[in-house]
Amino acid sequence: ERRALRRRKQEMASTTTNEEEPNAELKSKLKEGGERTEDVGSQFEDVKLATILTGESNERGIPYVLFITDVEGLLQKTTNSSVESLIGAFNELHQKYKILETHKARTRGSMRQKIPEIKRTLELVRHLADRHEKKEDFTANYSLSDMLYAKALVKTTTGSVCLWLGANVMVEYPYQEAADILKVSLANAQERLAICEADLDVLRDQIITVEVNMARVFNFDVKRRRAVKQQAAAKAAQQLGDEGGEAETETPPLDHHQEPNKGLLPEKQQD
Repeated sequence: ERRALRRRKQEMASTTTNEEEPNAELKSKLKEGGERTEDVGSQFEDVKLATILTGESNERGIPYVLFITDVEGLLQKTTNSSVESLIGAFNELHQKYKILETHKARTRGSMRQKIPEIKRTLELVRHLADRHEKKEDFTANYSLSDMLYAKALVKTTTGSVCLWLGANVMVEYPYQEAADILKVSLANAQERLAICEADLDVLRDQIITVEVNMARVFNFDVKRRRAVKQQAAAKAAQQLGDEGGEAETETPPLDHHQEPNKGLLPEKQQD
């Protein structure tokens, strides 16, 4: 019986592979719905400095960050031309990217877990429909807990199945309608998984670019501060040199014919 069941499953899988593919119109609607669900453009509307962005974004509104080749030129273009404000803007953008990356990774994990469950449910509904057409009941093992299973006699005479929709809601559908709902759910989950994977690739590139930009700005600031200190030290040394030269020119020459200690000490009286 198990071999026959496995053979029927393989036949059903081979005959219904093309049926799982949604048509072009449904696929387009699912793509639009997935992009609308995953749209994040509003999260980047309040970026402090617009000059650090290229002005372009992907389909879900993730902006592309500008790769800095000339830090000094970028500072001249900004309104508040300070290194601190530029690094602060990059820090804020980096945090937004990281938060969005965490959200997308969580959604991707959820879709990866949900897709196999939907496929198994769809396969089970098709098996029920096949047994219903043949007017055959069958025995199945169902899970009571993680490690505990029980046997049950499944009767297919009703021609309907209950689907768990979530939020404590279970709805009874005919076999064909349940299969159609599961097909749409499967296509929607696959579309959202593809969108999340594409967005994660974009986010990784933008995070790396932001980190490189922050390092370039920091190195520019270090070199600038070092140059300022060197100029200040050179100027101070020059001033000390000029003052030392003036002091040497103002010192009067020493008279060699004059006795230096005369008149300072009293002469010793002789007996």
